[in-house]
Amino acid sequence: MLCCGCSYKSYFEMTKGKFDAMEVEHFNGAGKYVAPQTLMKGFSFSAAYTNDRDIPMDVSNEEEVLTDSVVLPNSKIDFAYRHKPLLFSGEANFMYKGDIALSGVSIGFTSMPVFFVRATTGVNMRNGEGGLFAYYALGGAEGEYSGYWYHESYSDMGYYNPARRELYETNRDSKDFSSAGMGGYLSVYAGAAALSSSISLNSPWSGRSEGLDLTFDFPYLIKAYVGTSIWMGDHIKVSAGVTDYLNADKLSLSFGGSIGYWL
Repeated sequence: MLCCGCSYKSYFEMTKGKFDAMEVEHFNGAGKYVAPQTLMKGFSFSAAYTNDRDIPMDVSNEEEVLTDSVVLPNSKIDFAYRHKPLLFSGEANFMYKGDIALSGVSIGFTSMPVFFVRATTGVNMRNGEGGLFAYYALGGAEGEYSGYWYHESYSDMGYYNPARRELYETNRDSKDFSSAGMGGYLSVYAGAAALSSSISLNSPWSGRSEGLDLTFDFPYLIKAYVGTSIWMGDHIKVSAGVTDYLNADKLSLSFGGSIGYWL
């Protein structure tokens, strides 16, 4: 029997999905005035808690016509990212203050687990500071989703098997991948006490899962932090604050604190 080449496509119309969100600790600056030509080295450990781990997002499938009789509809997805109820992280920090510019690099991990490298640059003045940061992270995540499969195939001989719609109850997807994010921070301080904020943007998942053609794009997360910090002497910094996801469908607050030791 002579075999001929063929192509096969599989589309997925998601109706419900929950996916782990890769978490990276926020950056909020030094939290005090740093003397020029100073090198700061330190370690910090933090913990964050949330009562509701789901981060619901507004996500919809886009309509796509497969054949004259089969159409993937424009439909809303019951979609949420999720974070750990209790998340721990630690990092090593190195920062250098020139005349006014404060730049640094951090290497860290979280209990998700995620490993990340973060670079920062900004200005540090008498009563305030601000700047930008970017990070690159490696980690693993899991997702659960359900919906409908659509299969279709073509052959070099001209045969066509039209798309078939099949119910798919629940699938668990585990993957190792990288993620990048960026953001900015701003702090005002008086002596050892500071009020700080930061905002960041990242995409926790890629646009594909198990080679499927999806009819939506995984959304970005916009993460905002507001908190306070205090230096206890020259070496210990204690911080506490609250985090929310600004583009989620509801408040998704988490509360955290950190302690760091600086040389």
